[in-house]
Amino acid sequence: MAANKLSARFQETLAAAGDDDQVMALVRTRSPQPGRETLERLSPMVNGEQLATRRSELLGLITERYGRGDQFRANLRNDTAEAHAPVLEAAPGAHSLWLADAVLVTGTRSELLSLARHERVARVEANPVLRIPRFLRTPLEDSPEAVDGSTWGLACIGAPETWGGLGRGEGVLVGHLDTGVDASHPALAGKVAAFQEFDSNGLPVPSAPHDTVDHGTHTAGTIVGRTLRGINIGVAPDARLVSALVLPGGEGTFAQVIAGMQWAIGQGVHVMNMSLGGSGYEPLWNLPVLNTVQSGVVLVASIGNAGHGTSGGPGNDGLAIGVGASHRLDAVAGFSGGQTMDSVPWFGARVTYNKPDLVAPGVQVVSCVPGGGLAAFNGTSVAASHVTGAVALLQSAEPGLRGDAWATRAILLGTVEDFGEAGKDQRFGFGRVDARSSAAQAIAFC
Repeated sequence: MAANKLSARFQETLAAAGDDDQVMALVRTRSPQPGRETLERLSPMVNGEQLATRRSELLGLITERYGRGDQFRANLRNDTAEAHAPVLEAAPGAHSLWLADAVLVTGTRSELLSLARHERVARVEANPVLRIPRFLRTPLEDSPEAVDGSTWGLACIGAPETWGGLGRGEGVLVGHLDTGVDASHPALAGKVAAFQEFDSNGLPVPSAPHDTVDHGTHTAGTIVGRTLRGINIGVAPDARLVSALVLPGGEGTFAQVIAGMQWAIGQGVHVMNMSLGGSGYEPLWNLPVLNTVQSGVVLVASIGNAGHGTSGGPGNDGLAIGVGASHRLDAVAGFSGGQTMDSVPWFGARVTYNKPDLVAPGVQVVSCVPGGGLAAFNGTSVAASHVTGAVALLQSAEPGLRGDAWATRAILLGTVEDFGEAGKDQRFGFGRVDARSSAAQAIAFC
């Protein structure tokens, strides 16, 4: 009976482990799933968004204010704690990942098989490894020239025009899940409001802010970096970061990433940047993405760098804002992911939609790297950072949208520059992000 509760991937993990090896597992309990009312509210929004061909149709999807915030989060944690208690009692040393309704357990093969027989255990799954999308560093001297003192990406999405009266990101907290951040970089000094490192089990590790590779500092700079060497590099220079080191050396476990998400939400972030992912569609993202959105946090994620016909989670989840990469001529980069998610499972239903949701500058993007320098990167990671910064500008222009993830999403997607097919396609999504237009629309909406 216990074997029936083991996922195929976890069975492979157990088969490869020795008798005394310690194995990590995600244990799902027989706890309540999202209510029918919630799913019935969201399904028409997702379907309506997919069918929209004009901006007005997207903006018309905002039929009610959707923010849930602190009360939802408190109820979720209480309900999950009650459901997880019997498993935590049966597996000393385990801990709850409430955002994903999972318990992280480490034990031997026999211990985990014994736990699977517990009446409150519904499923035992592997703790998969996630990575930053493979990215390319290009020569700084080959990068496009600055436009009126800003990187080409900032100029392209209208960030500098937004600063002159609409907003600069002030008051907005940005969750940053990455390889870490060099908080001492001149472009980032004073920008990191909080920092926390997590291990592969999802447990906090005491450490000062640092970056394990260049990636985290580069994405942070594009989101909130100040002017450096006469060049504006950050989309929302007055926003602040809540940075979780969940991808040491460029990779981390699902538990590691979920722990970072939980921590960032608890710190009060308004938008979360996840320039990371796995390969293909994984239903394990459905619940944490849904819970993040219901907590009032906009989730922005890279779609992946494996080209047309591919995508990665969480960016390809229906409720995440998945971001592809464009270059300075407003065409989609060849490496940028995009595909139709054809009849994928979603809380017992089957849904079909296109990804990405939109694109942003992701080729030869100049930002900061550890040690005080600048570098140019290509990838959907840096494209997602532009979108996260645009959300911060939008929510600084209209603070009333903070905590309302769905209205923010509709405004963001409803104000893009559409360079592809009418509506949502597999390359551009709805189009290229337009920070100035979304900030102006936010003020008009509220």
